Amino acid sequence: MEEAIVSCVVERVGDLLINEAKFLWGVKGQIENAQSKLQCMSAFLQDADAFVRNGDQRVRLLVVKVRDTSYDLEDVIETYIFKVALKKKGGVVSKLKRYVCIFKEGVDVHRVGSKIKEISSNIDAWTSELQKYGVHESMVMAAGTSSNQVLEQRRQAYSHVVENDVVGFEKDIKELVAHLTGKENPQNPRVISVCGMGGLGKTTLARKVYHHPQVRSHFDCFAWVSISQQCNRRNAWEEILFAFTSPTKERREEIKILSDGELAEELYNFQKEKKCLVLLDDIWSTDTWDLLKHAFPPGDIDSKILLTTRIMNIGPYADQHCYIHQPTCLDENQSWELFQNKSSYFGKDQTNIKDAERMEALGREMLKDCFGLPLAIIVLGGLLSTKHSVDEWEEMKRNVVRYISKGREHCDSKCHGVSWVLGLSYDELPFYLKPCFLYLARYPEDAIIQVKELCLMLMAEGFISPRRHSTETIEDVAYDYLSELVERSMVQVENWGLRGKMKTFRIHDLMRDLYVTKAQDENFLHHIDLRNQVEEPLKPVTTIARRVSIYSHGYSGDDFFSFVDSKNGSLRCLTVDWGDTTQQVLRRGFNRFFMLRILNLSFSLDVSLKLPKEIGKLIHLRLLSISDSNYSLEKIPSSVGNLRYLQTLKLRLGGCERVPDVIWKLEQLRHLHFLVEDGPVACTLRLPNIRNLQTLKGVSTECFDWNDFLHLRNLKKLQIFLGKNLGNIYHDPPTVTFDCLRHLQVSNKGDAIDVVPVILSYPQIYKLKVCGGIVKLPEYNQFSPNLIKLRLKFTVLKDDPMPTLEKLSSLRVLSLCGSFKGNEMVCSKGGFPQLESLFMDLLHCLEEWKVEEGALSSLRFLLIRGCFSLRSVPDGLRYIATLKEMKIIMMPSKFIERVEEGGEDFYKVHHVPSRLFIY
Repeated sequence: MEEAIVSCVVERVGDLLINEAKFLWGVKGQIENAQSKLQCMSAFLQDADAFVRNGDQRVRLLVVKVRDTSYDLEDVIETYIFKVALKKKGGVVSKLKRYVCIFKEGVDVHRVGSKIKEISSNIDAWTSELQKYGVHESMVMAAGTSSNQVLEQRRQAYSHVVENDVVGFEKDIKELVAHLTGKENPQNPRVISVCGMGGLGKTTLARKVYHHPQVRSHFDCFAWVSISQQCNRRNAWEEILFAFTSPTKERREEIKILSDGELAEELYNFQKEKKCLVLLDDIWSTDTWDLLKHAFPPGDIDSKILLTTRIMNIGPYADQHCYIHQPTCLDENQSWELFQNKSSYFGKDQTNIKDAERMEALGREMLKDCFGLPLAIIVLGGLLSTKHSVDEWEEMKRNVVRYISKGREHCDSKCHGVSWVLGLSYDELPFYLKPCFLYLARYPEDAIIQVKELCLMLMAEGFISPRRHSTETIEDVAYDYLSELVERSMVQVENWGLRGKMKTFRIHDLMRDLYVTKAQDENFLHHIDLRNQVEEPLKPVTTIARRVSIYSHGYSGDDFFSFVDSKNGSLRCLTVDWGDTTQQVLRRGFNRFFMLRILNLSFSLDVSLKLPKEIGKLIHLRLLSISDSNYSLEKIPSSVGNLRYLQTLKLRLGGCERVPDVIWKLEQLRHLHFLVEDGPVACTLRLPNIRNLQTLKGVSTECFDWNDFLHLRNLKKLQIFLGKNLGNIYHDPPTVTFDCLRHLQVSNKGDAIDVVPVILSYPQIYKLKVCGGIVKLPEYNQFSPNLIKLRLKFTVLKDDPMPTLEKLSSLRVLSLCGSFKGNEMVCSKGGFPQLESLFMDLLHCLEEWKVEEGALSSLRFLLIRGCFSLRSVPDGLRYIATLKEMKIIMMPSKFIERVEEGGEDFYKVHHVPSRLFIY
């Protein structure tokens, strides 16, 4: 871990030497000397890691000193730059002050130089001590040197990942499905409990049952909620009701303002009227059930609750007739099958039979210590996926023996079957992945982690370095790091994107316990969950903490600065999720934490906020994100232009009238998000200086000179609103080709417009959203052949769009929301060959929809909502064997009665496993 920290500091110091040479006069040579010595030290730390793992406390203490010293070097340099930069601001008054303070500045240079000399001397002494203890300079290949071919193979492998963790559960699945569908237990229990120890595979089993075709066809509505140890009742109820009803945005807002009693009553009644299945994953106590139970009707009803828990008595407490199912550990053969599925070595062509036999023998020996626990087996398989020789497997076997003997006395055998492999999985990580892994400690229990957000934060921290001699972006490298954690089975992908890239993932709670503990022990990151205060008062974070994450989720009442020491000048990352602590940070935080690289705030109260001018003092800031759906940022000061290191700027704007014309000063900016609800932000954007820009969202074409886009060769995502006064763009559109552009959204709030010239300017896009007065669609051959996702919202199309859109051979997702003013649509034979999801929403004029046999041959999901004039579902749906889920919502009662069981149109949809009908 320390090796990764030191390497990052070395790189940051190098960047400062290049970018801030004008501020470092007088000390540049000393900094370069200290940097060189740290660089040599990082090579020793690779070898020292093995000594630390073997329990050598002398080496461990030295390694910690090296880490802290590298931090000191970074602090000294960045503090000095901060002071000098503030003094060198323009203006006559600033210049006069600078002449007055020139003597003091000379004193500062002397002090900084002395401190850096002291640091260099300490590094020399510790290097000698490490050599005396037998630590040598390692020649191991550094991170980031993998060949492009290997990385490309990895990406292709990740894009076709198939969940293959279910081994030995066939009987369990059959039994649980029978109980849920009422074919097994005459007592018809309302609650089915899957109970067992951590790592046994309860959630994996529940997931397979939840998505089983028989279960999908038996119930009308489904909801899955992960219950953390600090259960928020309100959020759980809302999540269940949202899953049941798929509400519109307006309906969501109505639900959010219901009282707890009203919300519970609505959910209660819904489950009595419909056959609903709710999965409560990982419920920890009977107290949690007491919080939730008021929304669940008791007695003999058709709705069911499937819960997973480690506590045996929770199920019977919720329902005296509860059926308790306890999965058993895997036997030897099942363990081996699961291990083979997770280890990339098996299944390949193995030319050396003797080596293959030896590796199989080693694998089976190591599996014995997993005691049949699926989590342990999966993690072990991921560990060995990175080992490709007999020698590496022999070394892993020796490590297994050492870890087991080291911790056996602390826990029983089965529990240890998980703990030793989790500890080993962390220690076996290459040094460049350890910060990425520990960074996950910033997320609360059961969080769904957004891959893009995490990549941007890791970049801002400096934990991701561009690869030499590669055309990859730093974002690509960050994604590869997280993908390697997936390969090692340290995170579980929750959602894959359209192009096979992971979008979100979760962490098993046992794995989370590991990285939270490690992050605290290493003083790497401190996570504060204010919900825990009820049980145990929280202590303030130490002044040397460099990263603090605070999660309150609605909890309020404490002063934020009682948890984070106001004198913490070393703080580099501050994230605050929910609660009124955000406002405290905005009011008082900017004069205290001037070394911040990341400021990530979200807010849960419906108030107006002002971004103070002091934000401009945070000159080291790389990521600034203040984004949530319930607040309005009403002021952005021009001092934002001082943040010249800024890579990501993400702000939700409500009452903010204008954005000051300073964005062009942010030359390092890569991602610019203005999150707006009703229209584009009012601003003037001069773009040529920010040539690294990859994402631009929430602006109008009136904000910039279109020809500026000629400079944005790295742009990948663009969301623009088409203004009314577009000059010559549509008469003489510029010939702009962005080879990397992947996402385009164009919107218009005014008159009808012609979108064709804009679409033609971006031939490589794969996601397109068009919102506004579009009268006519482009011809099908004018769309990108790569287009996968298309959303048309509130357009004024009069001609049937299907004859054009069905020819888009790559299209997988199509959403039509209030976008068609005609009364008939036809999907013809062979049309939409790849379409998987179709959303037909608020098509008020549509009366008849025809689907010919052979159309929509890949469709899996269909939503029909608010199409009030539509008379019936098309007869052609009965030919679509791939259709797995259908939702019909906010439709006339006569329409729904026709498709419900016993209705005259039921024969068209009876083959669909999951059908949801809501009046």
